[in-house]
Amino acid sequence: MYVKLQTRCIPSLFLPCHINFDCVVCGGEGEQAQGKKDTDAHILVVCVLQQYSVVTNSRRGNRSSCSRIMLRSFRSNAFGLLIPGACTIRGRHLPVSSLEGTVGFTRLTSARALFSATHLLWRRQHGPTNVLFQLDALPPNLQREFHKDENAVNLTYLVDLPSSKIASSHEDSSDGTTKSDTKSPVIKVLPTWAHIVTWCCATCGCQWSARPVDRTDPQVAAFYSCPRCAARTAKKHCSDTPLAVSPSTPSFPPGRRFAEAFPLLAAQWDACRNSVIHNKVLFESVADVPLPCATIVWWSCPHCGEPWRESVNSRVQRLVQQQQKHSSNGNVKSNNTCIPLCPSCEDRGLSLTVPKDGNEGSKEKSSSERRSKKKGNQNSELKRFLKDSPLLLAEAQLQPHEDPGTIALRSNKLVCWKCRRCTYEFVASVADRFLRYKRCPQCTGEKRTPLNLLSIQRPDVLREIARTVVRGKLLKMTVHDDTVVPFVCRSCLSIYRMPIRLRCLLPEGATACSKCMWSRSKFTREVVSVGKGQKGAPFRSPPKKKRGRDSYAVVDNELHLRDTDLMN
Repeated sequence: MYVKLQTRCIPSLFLPCHINFDCVVCGGEGEQAQGKKDTDAHILVVCVLQQYSVVTNSRRGNRSSCSRIMLRSFRSNAFGLLIPGACTIRGRHLPVSSLEGTVGFTRLTSARALFSATHLLWRRQHGPTNVLFQLDALPPNLQREFHKDENAVNLTYLVDLPSSKIASSHEDSSDGTTKSDTKSPVIKVLPTWAHIVTWCCATCGCQWSARPVDRTDPQVAAFYSCPRCAARTAKKHCSDTPLAVSPSTPSFPPGRRFAEAFPLLAAQWDACRNSVIHNKVLFESVADVPLPCATIVWWSCPHCGEPWRESVNSRVQRLVQQQQKHSSNGNVKSNNTCIPLCPSCEDRGLSLTVPKDGNEGSKEKSSSERRSKKKGNQNSELKRFLKDSPLLLAEAQLQPHEDPGTIALRSNKLVCWKCRRCTYEFVASVADRFLRYKRCPQCTGEKRTPLNLLSIQRPDVLREIARTVVRGKLLKMTVHDDTVVPFVCRSCLSIYRMPIRLRCLLPEGATACSKCMWSRSKFTREVVSVGKGQKGAPFRSPPKKKRGRDSYAVVDNELHLRDTDLMN
């Protein structure tokens, strides 16, 4: 079947599109043409168009078989996906999938939603969509798990023939098939994709959906792997006998959290160095680290105090091997727990154990006293370098060659900072941040941005400011401004003065007028006293004051006598 389309591209989503077509099969009237017996294609077109409320009006023109269809699409102009077969547009023979680029879709999500509603009819008439995927950019394991059949249907909204690559598929005639010059679109799958892709496990055949950017990220790749295999691995680790020989050897919990499974290793997590942005450790704390995890992080040795870098999986493997070796030496019933150390201390043959018997309390108490004394001595000493201030170190964006242990806190070196509250980046010296307590310019109102302007963030407060304040000055004020301005209460029409920063601390709808607050507190005290039975007379709520036009005029007069420009 071939359909001749004359289209007019309309960029708006809400304007109708007019199509003039001549059907070769039935002539556009639903009647079977001479010599043509197959009318399933036209019936499928009519059914799908009627499903989406398409208004058809037959008219007679120069040709006897001509119809005018007005397709009203409220959220998309994806009518090209509704017509199966091939089309001839402006003298060119193109498949229907190319209508997306020719007619001019404005939103790919609309085309995808419309195609997902009609892909069953599409596949019933023409079989699965012939789409090729280029998987060279993905790792080999992801190339094996990529489900091409499902993604050929789900990712058809990404096909754009004018801008995508075209691959000619020629079938060998030696296999008994004929050669075909059909052109198929090629979709190049990238590791940075944020599209949801269907995967099929090569081991168990389980199908699940995940984004390629999550599967290629080494920090979260374990969470987006095959769910069936992950659950099976967790159960296997929980019931593994070699790890359960020693009572001190931990096992993997179903949640696969590092801090819960290995608390001894989690205590050696270097929070100061792992919070520096250029170290590329994206976990906020050690409680967010999953298992397994291939991220290289910083650790602090409990014996020598020296830091070193090592991946989480490597540390877990060394600990398990050490505990298995400790249990094989006949120390299963030992009352001591071996604490892992840094590689340099272990190479020198050093070991650190903690007793688990009754004397543990006294020894732990003495060790905690020594630790508290050491911490008190450290706090008593003056901070000298940037590494000594955890708050400033968390906001500093250092270069890879800069060491926080060599940058003095009293130096005038300019450093780029990133506010931990509003994520605003600014440049300031280390001495200004440490000695002069310079804060984020966006949080203090020094820098005016759309995130702190009064006219954008609090328009309700802006409406209460009196007219005596210049409008140009109001547009430049921020919610952190300490300027005292007059306000006009919307309830009692009284005037009060207050800093803008304090007024913005109150939520929207709350009053800051002292007169209204006093009357409300008085009313509350009366209700409480009546509830306690201090007054014998029954409580009656004060009647509402009914104000007419005359009373409003009197109040307006009194207000103008005080200040003629305060009423806004």
